[in-house]
Amino acid sequence: MRLMSTLTRIGLIFLAGAMITVLGTAEIWDEEAKEVTTIDLANTMLDVWALPLLILGVLMAMAMIGAAYLVRDERRENLEWEQRGEDA
Repeated sequence: MRLMSTLTRIGLIFLAGAMITVLGTAEIWDEEAKEVTTIDLANTMLDVWALPLLILGVLMAMAMIGAAYLVRDERRENLEWEQRGEDA
């Protein structure tokens, strides 16, 4: 569990660093401003950002699965209480 947490943190730090590096380059900001349409946005997300979005989705899914695992309560008295009901 601790290894998975460490790998997730390292992955998020790596992804943030990659995105900052790409967005910080002067080439992106030197271009002339043009009107962006939804088609351009969709093409950019599916072509250029496909791998980072996939990695981000996997990391978020791992976080949600980990949170669901940590929230569940399997102590014996709680399981028996749920089976008996609240009134018993």
